[in-house]
Amino acid sequence: LCTYLFETATHMSTFYEQCPVLKSEGDVRSSRLALCATTKKVLARGLNLLGIDAPDQM
Repeated sequence: LCTYLFETATHMSTFYEQCPVLKSEGDVRSSRLALCATTKKVLARGLNLLGIDAPDQM
């Protein structure tokens, strides 16, 4: 689980650096925001299973 969460966070960080989320428009922006929200939920739930509180924001 730890490896999965670490890799997910690493991939999300790379995506966020390479693909502008808030500066994009229309459907692209919506899909990127959805990806960010879903990734946040996955990471928070995974950390919760490990007994770690996830930060509200970075």
